[in-house]
Amino acid sequence: MELANKRYNKKKIIFNIITSFHHFLVFAFFIMYGCASTHPKYETKNFQPFFDYTFDKEKNIKRYNLLGPFVTIETQPKREESIYRPFYSDIEDKEKDTSNIEVLYPLGSYKRTPEERVSRFTPLFNSRKDFKEKEEKKRDFGFFPVFGGKTEDGEKYGGLFPIYGNMKKRFGKDEIKFFLWPIYMNVKEDKTETTDFIWPIFSKTTGEQEKGFKMWPLFGYKEKEGVYYKRYFLWPLIHYQRTGLDTTRPTEYTAFLPFYASQSSPGRVTKSVLWPFFNYLHDEDEKLTMRDFPWPLIQKGEGENLKVFKVFPVFGYRYKQELEDRFFLWPIYTYKREYPEDSERVVHRFLLISKYEREIWTKDKKGSSQLRFWPIFNYKNLKGGGTVFHFPEIIPIDSEGFERNYGPLLRLYEYGSGPEGEMESRFLWGLYSHKKNDFGEFISLSFLINYEKREDENKFSILNGLLEIGKKGNKRYFKIFYIPFR
Repeated sequence: MELANKRYNKKKIIFNIITSFHHFLVFAFFIMYGCASTHPKYETKNFQPFFDYTFDKEKNIKRYNLLGPFVTIETQPKREESIYRPFYSDIEDKEKDTSNIEVLYPLGSYKRTPEERVSRFTPLFNSRKDFKEKEEKKRDFGFFPVFGGKTEDGEKYGGLFPIYGNMKKRFGKDEIKFFLWPIYMNVKEDKTETTDFIWPIFSKTTGEQEKGFKMWPLFGYKEKEGVYYKRYFLWPLIHYQRTGLDTTRPTEYTAFLPFYASQSSPGRVTKSVLWPFFNYLHDEDEKLTMRDFPWPLIQKGEGENLKVFKVFPVFGYRYKQELEDRFFLWPIYTYKREYPEDSERVVHRFLLISKYEREIWTKDKKGSSQLRFWPIFNYKNLKGGGTVFHFPEIIPIDSEGFERNYGPLLRLYEYGSGPEGEMESRFLWGLYSHKKNDFGEFISLSFLINYEKREDENKFSILNGLLEIGKKGNKRYFKIFYIPFR
């Protein structure tokens, strides 16, 4: 009885905590919506670490941040964003009729467009539906170990892995059947059928001018008349292959690994001794000769469109059409330059993670750059104008999903500016905030200290008006205990 009472009290405490948090969120939203209309054009208030909000009436944009970086909600006429870091985010584009939901990124996601619905939670669940003119044409479903679906032709399939299953138009195959996998599996692709017993040991292939058999790893062959001919013994040691027989450059490959390997085709030959250490390549068409002695320590090659020399890890370079690579004391310093016709991209890396990157688009006469000094800071100069600065940059992942779901949780300071001169900076997850835009300048240290400079109004306040000095139009005023005096 006493144990039951303890469990009950524990559940009651957890319930009270959840209920109190829910009430806080409701109260916070009430305050935010109530305050958001106090100024006719633009309003911003900071009550962090509880919440802050911004309301732009001209653009009809509302943005709320709750509990520092943990909750972000933004509404626009054509876009809505809801983020509950690090668990959940939802981006909805009303104009394009799309939605992108992520749960415990990168494990779970749901993406909706007019053409498809795709959802997954790796590695257990996946689902996909394809639409044409709002009518479902194809679907795939899997909740491990159960799967099912329907092809574009209306054929249904399904199964319970590894007991029994029948898949159609999946993984690039016409049909895949299995029973007590890996004991039995049958794969059909085009006019070829492959049956596996105790995969990957026994396999038999039949088809139009095509056949094959293997008893892995002892022996195996596969051939298609006029296309290819493949044999192996004691895999992966002994191989003999002739491929591309239906092309102008048939290739012959012979190997007794790791002692010797040779591959030849008209105008091109490759040989290896003690593979992969000592290699030789010669290509007549590209007038290219390359040698590894041994790979990857020393490499030398020269041709019409390629020049390579490496003494790894001391020094190395590679020059290729529209590409240049260099390194010095790898991984201390690496350099890469790409210069296709209308752009140029240069990347200097230090210990692989820290980098300086610059990209220029000559046709648009625009450029961008990034300086990341891991784990201290990350600075970006954007192509469309404006800059971004983060401190610190603990996990150096350039990914939209990672940035949305985790980025703000890992930083003490964030700064961003736009092409028109607008800017916003946040310190200690919004406890300190500084904004500049067309409406003016706004500085706040939570609800303790606030400064606003608008076109028709300036004010400095402590505790949101407990003590306030300001100017509105040509008239000055001050407040004491929230009571105005002129």
